[in-house]
Amino acid sequence: MQAIVAEREARQRVPTLLADLLGDPSVHLDPERASSPADMVVCDGQGRAWLIEVKATSRPDQIIQAAHQFSGYAGPGIPLLVVPVMSSQGAGAAAGQKLNWMDLAGNARIRTSDLYVRVEGRPQSLKSRGRPNSPFAPKSARVTRALLVDPSKYWRQHELVEVTGLDDGSISRVVRRLDEASLLERHGAVLRPRDPDLLLNAWEQDYRFEAHDVLVGHMSGSGAEVTSQLAAGLRELGVHFAFTGLSAAWRMDGFARYRLTTVYVEGDPRDVAQRLQLRREPRGANVQLVGPNDFGVFMDEQDWGGLPCTAPLQVYLDLRHLPERAGDAADHLRTHLLRWSR
Repeated sequence: MQAIVAEREARQRVPTLLADLLGDPSVHLDPERASSPADMVVCDGQGRAWLIEVKATSRPDQIIQAAHQFSGYAGPGIPLLVVPVMSSQGAGAAAGQKLNWMDLAGNARIRTSDLYVRVEGRPQSLKSRGRPNSPFAPKSARVTRALLVDPSKYWRQHELVEVTGLDDGSISRVVRRLDEASLLERHGAVLRPRDPDLLLNAWEQDYRFEAHDVLVGHMSGSGAEVTSQLAAGLRELGVHFAFTGLSAAWRMDGFARYRLTTVYVEGDPRDVAQRLQLRREPRGANVQLVGPNDFGVFMDEQDWGGLPCTAPLQVYLDLRHLPERAGDAADHLRTHLLRWSR
């Protein structure tokens, strides 16, 4: 259904958007090319035919799927992928595939032998339709967590039931969605990631740190001092906790001094803050107490020099949403601790 809606919106808006990008008011849908394998064909005043493929999302696996579809098209025409909203991960995947793209806000990257168009920063006017049936919803993502801990391992579905705590039906639905997105390699009854980097990129695009219950506050001291104080206080209270973000990256790989300490806590972070006597000051905050939206964030947590931290996968995802040098720390961690990553 989501794909049908995306194609309907694209059919209405693509000619106008492409005309604006090309400065060519004669751009129009070509009804005589309705038999084309492309979702639609648009012609411009220069005699060029644009073969349009519409995807409902810009997840990297969808980008690669579109590239494969274009490679099977015969006859002349300029391939152009259209998505409702192009994400940074999707744009990176499109660049890797040398694929022209445009989104429905009019952002685009198009390169042909005689044309170069690059538009960025146009605000998105489309309202989110949510992420129906996403295999990366909080509980569903437990499957991807398990698969990426050891991407070379083949799994049977009953083994995924055991490690994730999900029931058979839920596992079957998640596996089917990952399979439909061409993210799995299957041999009979066993499966593993087809490409671990692609699977992580797809998960990263759907992941939302702000979907957790995040409470901010302030404690006196440097980043490392605050982390140590928090660990001691949480242990004394008997609260299950695990650090993520820059404090975890620092402990795991010594990357970058930091100010903001981020820690997942079991239970209501407001109650934990009160018991810690944490100063609830959003301005100048240097502590994030995070109530996870699913207990899966604690899966495969590890001890690093006496400090409990979430798994490197979780730390990586969270770093993508945090300030300071978190983006650089994420790149560093992915290269050095996610060993399968390119």
